[in-house]
Amino acid sequence: MKITGKKILTSLIGAAALCVTAVSAQTLSSNSTGTNNGFYYTFWKDSGSASMTLQAGGRYTSQWTSNTNNWVGGKGWNPGTSSRVVSYSGNYGVSNSQNSYLAFYGWTRNPLIEYYIIESYGSYNPASCSGGTDYGSFTSDGATYNVRRCLRTQQPSIDGTQTFYQYFSVRNPKKGFGNISGTITFANHANFWASKGLNLGNHDYQVLATEGYQSTGSSDITVSAGTSGGSSSSAPSGSKTIVVRARGAAGGESISLKVNNTVVQTWTLSTTMTNYTATTSLSGGSLVEYTNDSGSRDVQVDYISVNGSVRQSEAQSYNTGVYQNGACGGGNGLSEWMHCNGAIGYGNL
Repeated sequence: MKITGKKILTSLIGAAALCVTAVSAQTLSSNSTGTNNGFYYTFWKDSGSASMTLQAGGRYTSQWTSNTNNWVGGKGWNPGTSSRVVSYSGNYGVSNSQNSYLAFYGWTRNPLIEYYIIESYGSYNPASCSGGTDYGSFTSDGATYNVRRCLRTQQPSIDGTQTFYQYFSVRNPKKGFGNISGTITFANHANFWASKGLNLGNHDYQVLATEGYQSTGSSDITVSAGTSGGSSSSAPSGSKTIVVRARGAAGGESISLKVNNTVVQTWTLSTTMTNYTATTSLSGGSLVEYTNDSGSRDVQVDYISVNGSVRQSEAQSYNTGVYQNGACGGGNGLSEWMHCNGAIGYGNL
């Protein structure tokens, strides 16, 4: 397992919610597995002060300091399955200087395999593991994943000290830190691995995990069964199919896709990251505009894709809706979030 304001009202509501759920929360500070609120959980560490608190539903929080050598934990399912689609959201409190992963993580037997779908990481990229073998890359859920296999010799496993392979799919670009969310279609990874001869065995557990190695950090993550983004629908000749992947913080947020300053389609968001699809024959500048900021409403746009070509929000041209440096549109943007009425620009179609 080792790995070498904007709004006062929103804050008050969040604090009240913590008070409600704290009664049933269970904090783990020693190695443990089990079920909690309908989800399987695992918590493992080899030393130090790392702890994980089981919250309502699929939510867990964790915190650790550099006196912990290695720890990993999360919530998910047991047994796992190769067909599972997972959604997650929350806060990943790490930085580029800290050695940590946020990953869909699990084990199989016969063969004994430890696997990671790495959504974000800090100072160490597991795709650079010493002595590993690269197996290329593929596209899933709006990103490219680089695949690598590593050998672990006489190391801790679900069956004691063993020698086994690790399979890694590492997201590029990684999700980053702070507020974070995404969807993982695990079958895409399992199928690509199998096409390269990297077969899985009989599933044991699989969880949306946080892991830390000789570092400091925290996480507040909620996992749930998701729905696949599916494939692009066909469009009339000469038109473009555009997918906007977005969610609202409160639900009820309104966004519009504009091309060449013309509204193509408007959607009302839920709190689940969802693919919204439109077709257009327009060309010119493209943007996603947030139009009904109020109270606790915020919008997160993961990416847009144009005829299957993904444009990540982190690669935006501008963001006039992000709240930075004490102002709407302040700072340098480069955020998936819009906290105020404004727009994220994605360049020309």
